[in-house]
Amino acid sequence: MARDFAENVKEFFKTAQSYVDTQTIKYLENYTPIAQSRFRNAGKMSKSHKTSSPGIIINTEPKARHEYYTNKGFSGANRGKLWLERMKADHKEDILKGLLKK
Repeated sequence: MARDFAENVKEFFKTAQSYVDTQTIKYLENYTPIAQSRFRNAGKMSKSHKTSSPGIIINTEPKARHEYYTNKGFSGANRGKLWLERMKADHKEDILKGLLKK
């Protein structure tokens, strides 16, 4: 019986983490800067978030790290530097409410 409980808990956390990762990537799209048209990756940075492992989300664009700390936010109202921190401030409760419904 303990094994069944442990397996159920493990599966629950796996499902919960997958949901949080998916929602985080969905919301990040509106906070990540869009590269200007003069760059080859124009418009791709906001769509380049991937889950490298459960709970670890990366942006695969080469300039993403630089932009994360230095972007001035000229490409949209929500877009700019520290996009994960700003997204969490705005949508943490939405993600948690959605998780509770699962």
